Amino acid sequence: MKFLSYLFISSLLLTGISAAHADTVADQGKVEFASIAQLVQDMDGRYPVNSIQTNEVADAVIAESEALQRRLQTWYQAAERHCYDIFFVNDCLQDIKVQRRRYLPTLQRMSIEAKAVQRQIRVIEKDREQARKQVD
Repeated sequence: MKFLSYLFISSLLLTGISAAHADTVADQGKVEFASIAQLVQDMDGRYPVNSIQTNEVADAVIAESEALQRRLQTWYQAAERHCYDIFFVNDCLQDIKVQRRRYLPTLQRMSIEAKAVQRQIRVIEKDREQARKQVD
């Protein structure tokens, strides 16, 4: 009987530790997501639609956008693992999907626009090169 009471107490302690760890993970996830959200908003403010004009700016936008997309995906995967530790799994999964969808299109828009600018610049350079060859 004494053994069962020790077993019960130890399981309660472990459950409490697990819950505390889950709360810490959730808090860290919230801080990370808030940081990502702020960075995306700042980037969106610096590069509104049709503001990317040079190859250098396009390179910077692509690098920053892809880094933030990777960071957002890493956050999403960690948040998804955390969702399976709580009771309302489906609600949690739905919430993090909505949060990710709020910022992913903005990052993708900037990356797509930057790549389009790079393609246009390459086309213009090739046209100039062709024109020089025809003149020579």
